[in-house]
Amino acid sequence: MARLLALFGVIVLVSLSGTSDWFAINAEGKYVEGLPREPAIIINYTVNSTEEEVDLEFKNYTPLRTYWRNREPVPVPMINYTAEELELLAAEEEIDGESFSLQDSREIMGYIFGAMIIVHIFSLLIPNMRLYLPIFIWFLGIIGFVIIVPFGIISSFGFDGPTGGFSDETEETDFAHMSVETGFDLELTGMTFTIETLGFDLGLVPLDEHESVKQTPPQEGEENFDSLIGFNAFLELEFSDGLKYWSYILVIFILLKIINIIYSEKSIEGNKNNPNSIIIKKNN
Repeated sequence: MARLLALFGVIVLVSLSGTSDWFAINAEGKYVEGLPREPAIIINYTVNSTEEEVDLEFKNYTPLRTYWRNREPVPVPMINYTAEELELLAAEEEIDGESFSLQDSREIMGYIFGAMIIVHIFSLLIPNMRLYLPIFIWFLGIIGFVIIVPFGIISSFGFDGPTGGFSDETEETDFAHMSVETGFDLELTGMTFTIETLGFDLGLVPLDEHESVKQTPPQEGEENFDSLIGFNAFLELEFSDGLKYWSYILVIFILLKIINIIYSEKSIEGNKNNPNSIIIKKNN
């Protein structure tokens, strides 16, 4: 009976873990150098097993829009590749196309959820089954919420490049002398990723002066120094109800273990107090 109730509880908690929000995400990217009034892009959204609900906001949008409109496309230099280099580039593009994504992390979590329910169904068929395997699967779920899903979020968001994934208007190759600093902080409530970039945007530099800027970074007061763009951003992932419900499954395991111990002790005491349960054969 205890295992049947445990199965029911696990099914309920696994279902709640899968249908509830997994993460509440707060992100902000701010232009701290090169643009007046420090325009910012603010993104708030939630992630669950099927979708993301996104809320996008701009602060001081006018200078940001002016910056994007004033940029000129940065031409890609023509390079003559050998056949071997073309094959290598094609292989790299194929690998990039198969990079880990949020959808991949959702599929992995789905397998873990299914495995947890299947193992508990088997526990009804195998009464003496120990809890090692369910606890192992539970631990995999914790790893999924703490590592796999955040990695999928970061990969899909594209938290890199000159704007940390906040804008597709610029590419890393559009900048000269670009420096990138990243950070990471883990707390009980979630995790925070940070990125700081600084570089000269060639889209703001006349085409015939690109090579000059690439060779020597302009100094303050010199021509093209105003193409220096600085961008700071953070991406904050807060654990939501999905992890909470998954954590409660461990409580069911503990209660089930306690019930098994109590039942075993009562069975032993019952055998001791009931001598009629012991049959002694005598030889004539």
